[in-house]
Amino acid sequence: MMLKGGKMNLSEALKLAGSQTAASWEENNDTDTYLGQGNDKYEHIYLQLNSIGEFLEEENLLIDYFGRDAITPYYLKKIEQGDIVVTEKDFASGEVPTMQAILDKLGIDYSYNDYLECLHKYLHRKIWTDTLGNVKSSVLNGTRTQPIFIKPKDGLKKFTGFVLTGKNDFYKFKDAPDNMEVWCSDVVKFISEYRIPVINGEIRDCCYYVGEKTGLDMSVVESAVKDFKDCNKAYCIDFGVLSTGETALIEVNDAYSIGCYTMSQETYAELLMTRWDELMASKKA
Repeated sequence: MMLKGGKMNLSEALKLAGSQTAASWEENNDTDTYLGQGNDKYEHIYLQLNSIGEFLEEENLLIDYFGRDAITPYYLKKIEQGDIVVTEKDFASGEVPTMQAILDKLGIDYSYNDYLECLHKYLHRKIWTDTLGNVKSSVLNGTRTQPIFIKPKDGLKKFTGFVLTGKNDFYKFKDAPDNMEVWCSDVVKFISEYRIPVINGEIRDCCYYVGEKTGLDMSVVESAVKDFKDCNKAYCIDFGVLSTGETALIEVNDAYSIGCYTMSQETYAELLMTRWDELMASKKA
């Protein structure tokens, strides 16, 4: 059923979920969407379809884990319009803006910090915050002449992080407002990058995702995990190897919405469920 690249098209997704046709799902504007059976843990298991009606690799892993009869496919618009109401008795997986919309509707005040102070010694580069407007002004007035890496601070990824070299790169900010807070850092060269899922303080995998497969010092990663005491129950910590040979922290990512890379279906599902359950518990508290 799955397409190349680990994707599933809309017709296949809806057949999998038990709906009659792709059109019946696409044209349905009421609340009579197909509901999967859920499981003993969750009343409903909502997995997001992207804008062209495909499950991405992450959702396919979750389908393999939960089983086809358990899941309910959904579009972001169904959340925004209130046609699907996710409760703390359910489970939901989707892209970052979608998950933020779900948490907002659940009344969960969410924030996250990619660069915790307790982990700064593992960065091997200077990191600071600023506003997008200030960064632009420093480029335009000539006070900043060296490239910097820049990305949004709020986690909603209004633009993808990149190395800013001059005003010709401003188009990459898209429609991000000047008052938006951003992370800035010195530019360093990573020759390899890895994602390490952590559940209840335990490293569960080490997923290579780009560059050369060499040189990662796991003792450094283990030390960082031990130092990260005020942490969520589930997160991913990304490390890489610099051109200098040092093992350095790239960033910490929350597990409420995250890429799976080479994780097994069991590790990926447990990672997301552990963080989801923690967030739902915060609503009840």
